[in-house]
Amino acid sequence: MEKNHWLLKLIAAVLLIGAAACAITVYWEKLADMFYTLYDKIEERKAERAADAEYDDYDDSALIDE
Repeated sequence: MEKNHWLLKLIAAVLLIGAAACAITVYWEKLADMFYTLYDKIEERKAERAADAEYDDYDDSALIDE
């Protein structure tokens, strides 16, 4: 039985890889949509930070009349 132990592990690994490949194939559209949604959110946050950072170097206290 000890000799067959590595063979059973190999078969289990091959079946696991096959199941993962099938799951990726079945849910490809949902995975792609999730990826692009996440990518768009990251790009929006980068754009917001860039727009906010544009005016950070100005001294707003000089603009206020007291």
